[in-house]
Amino acid sequence: MHHCNMCGQCDSKVMVDGPGTWHCYDPVRGKPFPFKVSVCQHCGHVFGAWDQDRTPLYIDEEYVTCDDDLEQYTTYVQFALAGLPPANRRQRILEIGFNRGSLLKRFYDLGFECHGVEPGKQNVEAARARMPDANLNQGLFDAEWAGRFDDGHFDVVMLTSVFEHMPEPADILRTVRSCLAPDGRLFLLVPDLAFYTPTPQINRDEQALYGCSQLKFFYRNLFLCYAQHVNHFSAASLTRYLAALGLRTQQIANIGNVWISATPADPVDPSFDYPDLVACHTRMMERYQDLLDGMRETVVDRLAGKRVVCYGAGREFSYFLDVFEPLGVEVLAVADDTFAQKTVHGVPCVAPGALPDLAPDFCVGTSFDFENEIAAKASTLLPGVEIRTLTALLSEHPITMPNWTDHQPRPARPPIDESPRHSGGVRGTAPAPGPSNRRAPVTTR
Repeated sequence: MHHCNMCGQCDSKVMVDGPGTWHCYDPVRGKPFPFKVSVCQHCGHVFGAWDQDRTPLYIDEEYVTCDDDLEQYTTYVQFALAGLPPANRRQRILEIGFNRGSLLKRFYDLGFECHGVEPGKQNVEAARARMPDANLNQGLFDAEWAGRFDDGHFDVVMLTSVFEHMPEPADILRTVRSCLAPDGRLFLLVPDLAFYTPTPQINRDEQALYGCSQLKFFYRNLFLCYAQHVNHFSAASLTRYLAALGLRTQQIANIGNVWISATPADPVDPSFDYPDLVACHTRMMERYQDLLDGMRETVVDRLAGKRVVCYGAGREFSYFLDVFEPLGVEVLAVADDTFAQKTVHGVPCVAPGALPDLAPDFCVGTSFDFENEIAAKASTLLPGVEIRTLTALLSEHPITMPNWTDHQPRPARPPIDESPRHSGGVRGTAPAPGPSNRRAPVTTR
């Protein structure tokens, strides 16, 4: 039995059992594997019950999550700095796991003294090209790395879509707290446990802006079923764990992800004994397993006895085949616009124009990125044949959203502090006077 990543207890219960993936952006790198997700019966923490340390992947692979300056970064910056008191000293910011530096670059352009630590060598090189005067390091964030700085060295520490990957989250939070100035801010963003189930209540604009999608729940398995995410948090559990480790939540929002701004404080209730979280997260995971089973059964029932072809021979088709073929779904062929392969995992790959010759009675569009275009093309090629995208097929399973409001505070948008900050700086403008971006000598203990 794996010990709990948060409280260290060995009393956990497996709540979810199903097929998972090794890599969220390219599932063909590894076939689905049996995954198990457990709930700690002491503190309620939800964690993957497998070999949890995926750190070598972040060093040996280039784990590139985003190379673009995204629109939501404006909101991230505002949220991270909201309520940060004006300071007479230079503003120092540390991003842990900065990837290609897209978010940190926003602060760099505002004149912050930027520091970062990131395991991927090529990621670090790309970020240094963007921010030549920033202090960017290749490596892992831990107590040894943080030991090169005085306690309280940083005004802001950021972990955005990073904390869920770390196998020892409690140790990370303790180290972060030692790095923060007494009036500093931690900005933490993680996937929200309550949003691992399909999220039809998120409108299309929010889906586009924040990357929320029903399909992330199932066949792409970006979160709960994804081996590189070893920890899973709800808004309630994360605020509770932060408090126990000496970080008081200042602001919180839920928009598909949990957004938290926290500041150092005295630890509260360090026992990690939270029976209410155990009950809440157990209900969440039971519902997840029911949905996982129900959606698989819906697809299998829908395709039983049908002459099935697929359109879209990329990663989604590979995962679709790996999950549903063992359950009795047979695919005659898969169409590919480039027709660059003869077979995909043993299934003949044909040009789209060859699909009518197979006389199918069901066509599944197996490409998430272009599924609407593919459905339109398939309708022209296969008149009279039932054509469904994977989104539509999976959504046929009835979904009733639960109400997690007792543990999931969720304002419509993150609260934004509109007041001037950083010695007269206002939102969207550089702080005045702005600190230099030249590397500062690192103070050692």
